[in-house]
Amino acid sequence: MIYSEILYSKKISNNLYEIATFFPQKPQPGQFVSLIIAGEKEIPLSVTDYYEGTLFLHVSPKIYDLIRDRKKILIKGPLGRPLRLTVSSILGIAYKDLLYDILYILREAKRKGINVKVRCIECNTKEFHKADDEKADLIIASVPKDMISSLPKEALVYVRWVKMNCMLGVCGVCEIKENLACIDGPLIKVSKIVD
Repeated sequence: MIYSEILYSKKISNNLYEIATFFPQKPQPGQFVSLIIAGEKEIPLSVTDYYEGTLFLHVSPKIYDLIRDRKKILIKGPLGRPLRLTVSSILGIAYKDLLYDILYILREAKRKGINVKVRCIECNTKEFHKADDEKADLIIASVPKDMISSLPKEALVYVRWVKMNCMLGVCGVCEIKENLACIDGPLIKVSKIVD
């Protein structure tokens, strides 16, 4: 855990704020961090980018209201299972603002020269090529729970609807079909969680 200095925060849409904070340990693609509000709660957050000691997070207005007057925030992580980017093509599938859950993975893949395409459902991105089909070596997605069954079975889905508590796999609160979202995820293969 580290008390991390907030470098800036800005509103990027009606539902999202971007927070840039100093963080010395680079998360690997697929990992997440948790924001600790002392005496209140611990909130898992997707990493949207990382560059030269700066961690970028996208948060909801509700979370932003909890931290907007702070100069430093307490962050635990990186957490979760890293994703190895050893493929030649990646397809990202996202619904609305949930694109931010997979942004860091897509950005890191693009930096490594991997062919990255995105299928945005009710969202837009100019950062990546638009997908014409679902052909890719690796498919990652962040969609609402009720849309998971429509994803390819081999896709990895960001299990954001699962409540996480300890973030370390000890309490078992985040268990979903014998997978612990906080240590086996946050990306879990669709075939492991959908019948």
